[in-house]
Amino acid sequence: MGEFSYIDWLRQQTPPAPRVLLGPGDDAAVVAWAGAPPMLVTTDVLMDGTDFLLNEIGPERVGRKAMAVNLSDIAAMAGRSVAALVGVVLPKTGGRPLAEGLYRGLRALADEFDTPIVGGDTNSWDGALVVSVTVIGEV
Repeated sequence: MGEFSYIDWLRQQTPPAPRVLLGPGDDAAVVAWAGAPPMLVTTDVLMDGTDFLLNEIGPERVGRKAMAVNLSDIAAMAGRSVAALVGVVLPKTGGRPLAEGLYRGLRALADEFDTPIVGGDTNSWDGALVVSVTVIGEV
């Protein structure tokens, strides 16, 4: 099953919700918040060996790319980013220097677009680096 076929299947499995103005399948979801204008929400997961080669480009460029793909999703919906959350699964080797380089790259691009990183999660495992960024934007 290809990506777009899977997205079509997801749409069929996702029941309508009054606050979800646009759900799975576009660059970002559009969600209505009580008493506020609708917001955009997008997330992407990037994996070493699939979406980037950490050994070739380094952690700062990985961070920039991870932020860029989400900021561009908000821009594609004619929105402006407001905040970002970052989840990382770090390989057990590389440790803190890898995490710090990754964060510098994430922050550099987030700062260019006035998008604070407001939280996220970290973990480690025996596999390769995995980075997930979620960006919230305004319409």
